[in-house]
Amino acid sequence: MRYTYRAPRTSIHAAVPILIATGSLGLLALLWRRRNAPRAEQTAPERHWNRFTGEHAPHESEGSQTAEDGTGALVHRRYEVSLPDRAVSKDIVIRLMQLHLTELAPAALANFEKSEGTDSVFRVGDEYEITMLGPWNGDVRVAEMLPDSFTLVTLEGHPEAGHIRFSVDDDSDRPGNLRVLIESWARARDAAVEVAYGTLGIGKQMQTEVWVTFLQRLSTLAGVTTRPEVHITTENLPQPSEG
Repeated sequence: MRYTYRAPRTSIHAAVPILIATGSLGLLALLWRRRNAPRAEQTAPERHWNRFTGEHAPHESEGSQTAEDGTGALVHRRYEVSLPDRAVSKDIVIRLMQLHLTELAPAALANFEKSEGTDSVFRVGDEYEITMLGPWNGDVRVAEMLPDSFTLVTLEGHPEAGHIRFSVDDDSDRPGNLRVLIESWARARDAAVEVAYGTLGIGKQMQTEVWVTFLQRLSTLAGVTTRPEVHITTENLPQPSEG
């Protein structure tokens, strides 16, 4: 039987000094990445929670931590890049993301290690342990695989509650190009994490740099010689009223 360590839930008072310290240590790295990784960011108009939640959520499974389990606003984020000149096919890009997930993410900010499954195979049920910059780590599971996409869901103890979807499609704005999209729907696991992700903004910045770096490394792996700009859209859906 596999035993997975779950980090204890940190109180707000205990977490804030740790977050400030780790945020200071990571600040130079984050600033360097921002200067050397082109991106365009925008904030989308708010929508009502009840018209959105559950639209894109995978089926719940044992140990999963869905958005309904979280705290505060639901944050919907899109990270998008266009691969020029059809350097590779959609199938190849999907396989590159699946089989190189651990190398594409920057280990200094979010180190992925497969804890369930075989390294040379990617399938539903595979799990990854993520060591992150800050006081919390977390696990994710492959919840869904389709020909042009796959979805990871957070597991109990992860600082976020929700899921993230990776997809590849034709870029309608740039004929001949492929659009690679990473799209997440998540809430903070608890009040302490909400402080880090919302009030202090440390988690948000770290998350941004992880996926910007991921997409730019993917572009290089796919044979793109230029450094493409990553387009980021953030949408905050207010916490639903109780009752």
